[in-house]
Amino acid sequence: MDIITHAISGLAVGTAVAGVSRKSIAGKLKIIGFSGFGAVLPDIDAVSMWSKFDGTVGKLFHLSYPGRDVYSMKLWYSHHGFFHSIAAALLFAFLLGLVFYMFNKKQKNGFSLAFKNNLPVLTGFFAGFLIHLFQDMPTPGGSWGGVRLFFPFRAYIGGSGDIWWWNNYDIFLVALAVLLINCLVLAVQHIFRLKLGKMTVLLFFAGAALCLIQIKSRKYDFNGSTYQQCEEKSKEIQQRILSPRCYKLMVEFDNRIKVYF
Repeated sequence: MDIITHAISGLAVGTAVAGVSRKSIAGKLKIIGFSGFGAVLPDIDAVSMWSKFDGTVGKLFHLSYPGRDVYSMKLWYSHHGFFHSIAAALLFAFLLGLVFYMFNKKQKNGFSLAFKNNLPVLTGFFAGFLIHLFQDMPTPGGSWGGVRLFFPFRAYIGGSGDIWWWNNYDIFLVALAVLLINCLVLAVQHIFRLKLGKMTVLLFFAGAALCLIQIKSRKYDFNGSTYQQCEEKSKEIQQRILSPRCYKLMVEFDNRIKVYF
């Protein structure tokens, strides 16, 4: 799935975590921000497609394969490999906790205290990371056949081809709606001192359920056609799901940005 939808989904799950936390408004924004960061981090393994990868990273680590080959292979550091696993989510959450510990002088005498005080942020980060993995699993298997969810085990999970890699405007709009509504709920919660935390969680899971329904209603195998056929079919499905005006706006937005969406 595209990086924009990953990011918005991560921010959305961050609002759910922020809603049930007891942090200040600044603390809640921190949770949301790091949840979004966690949701885009797994695609760091796509750096192998960088034009200067071979002369920098490849040279530094004496890699045997050029970056473009690394990307589509099944090496542990290839795309959809280790960085798309629960183990990576746990490792990066732990490293983030270490960063908080080292940069907060008040907590330098309490390693466990640093993690405890930042647990909502780390939880949001971890949840955002996992959202990315779950969103990639219904996409085409490509050369990997899914994501290496349970690394170090070699099995790749997903790759069902229920949705295309791009043009999932409906999923994006649901995630965006959850994010905006939950931000409004958080604002009301802060201003009027109301206990609305559970509502943010319920809204997130309602949005997740709606996304799952949308994913399973495509009724097209995106593993069984050429790239061009899949691209056209995906847009055809979106045109059917969205109103003509909404679809036109999404296409215009898609054409304006410089990343796949």
